[in-house]
Amino acid sequence: MQGVKCIKVIAVATTFLWLAGCASRGENSTMDSAKTTTPATETVAAVKVTPVVDPAVQAVIDSGKVQGTPEQIQKMLNDDLFHFSFDSAQLSDSAYKALDAKAAYLTSPQGANETIIVQGHTDERGTRTYNLALGERRANAVKNYLVAKGVNASRIQVISFGFEKPLDTAHNQAAWSKNRRAVIVMS
Repeated sequence: MQGVKCIKVIAVATTFLWLAGCASRGENSTMDSAKTTTPATETVAAVKVTPVVDPAVQAVIDSGKVQGTPEQIQKMLNDDLFHFSFDSAQLSDSAYKALDAKAAYLTSPQGANETIIVQGHTDERGTRTYNLALGERRANAVKNYLVAKGVNASRIQVISFGFEKPLDTAHNQAAWSKNRRAVIVMS
């Protein structure tokens, strides 16, 4: 019986101390969550969360040379494949935009140590000699554009594979259009 009395006394004392603590902090003891605020909630609300931006993307944004959202710039930086029309080494408008982003990064302090290999590729039509020359013209079109945008030419190596490394081995228009490309490899 004495054990039960002891437990009751401890329960009453704990409740009294809890109520006294709430009163000393000015809190409502009725547990009304709508009226009660805690310092932890106020601190969390004051924390500003900023998204993490890839340093390469931030370098392009800081350069002011390329416009777009961080997501658009990231896509342009990741674009390492540029397609060409049949028997052409002319870059497309979308290639210029992606190359602008790459040039802005490569001329920034973050990209200053990157070296580039530009690979030129063709479809299977034509002779080996002709396609190697066309692949080189395509790779040089990419290189020349990057150099015009301020990238040091000594950092860019050009290689032509002609039709020897196709993306698609089928023998049709869809495959040929995939294989007419230049690829940038950065290291």
